[in-house]
Amino acid sequence: MNFKMFEADVRILDRQSSRKIREKYIEHFVNTEHTNYQQQIQIRHQFIDGYCYLGYLWDFIKNPIVIEENYFETIAERISDIYVFWDIHSCERILIKDYWKFDKEAVLELKYRHLLEGKEFLPEDIYIFDSSLTWTLIKTHEEINGKRYCLKTGKI
Repeated sequence: MNFKMFEADVRILDRQSSRKIREKYIEHFVNTEHTNYQQQIQIRHQFIDGYCYLGYLWDFIKNPIVIEENYFETIAERISDIYVFWDIHSCERILIKDYWKFDKEAVLELKYRHLLEGKEFLPEDIYIFDSSLTWTLIKTHEEINGKRYCLKTGKI
C-alpha cells in the first residue's frame, strides 16, 4: 500500500475534535495523578516546531497488560472503526526524517484493517481505541528482550 491509498482510507479529525478525543482518552486510560505526569505530559515545552510534551502517555497507562505484537493481527476480526493518535513530540527530539505524515496533534479515524495495512505511515508509538473508550492498544518504539513493547488495557 502506498501513502496516497492509506490517506484515502483515513478521516483526519479537525483540531477541536482531536483535542476532545485526546482529553477523553487521557481521562479514561491515563493516570494523571502519577507524580511525573504533570512534568512529562501536562506541561508542554516550547520547541522550534511548537509546544510539545517530553514523555510518553504509555508510561502512565492505568492497569497496563503487556501483549505480544502479533496480538494486533489476531484480534483484527473483532474490531472495526477506531481512532489512532501518537505522542506530541518535537522534531528536535525525534530525529527521523519525515516522521510525521500527519499533523503531530492529529487524531485519525479509520477501519482497523486499514491501520494494519498502513501502519508504516504512522509514528512508532501509537494509541488505538474505539468510541466506547473501554479498551486501548498501544504500540511503542521500545523493545524488551528483543520484542516490541506493546500494551493493552480494558476488554476488547
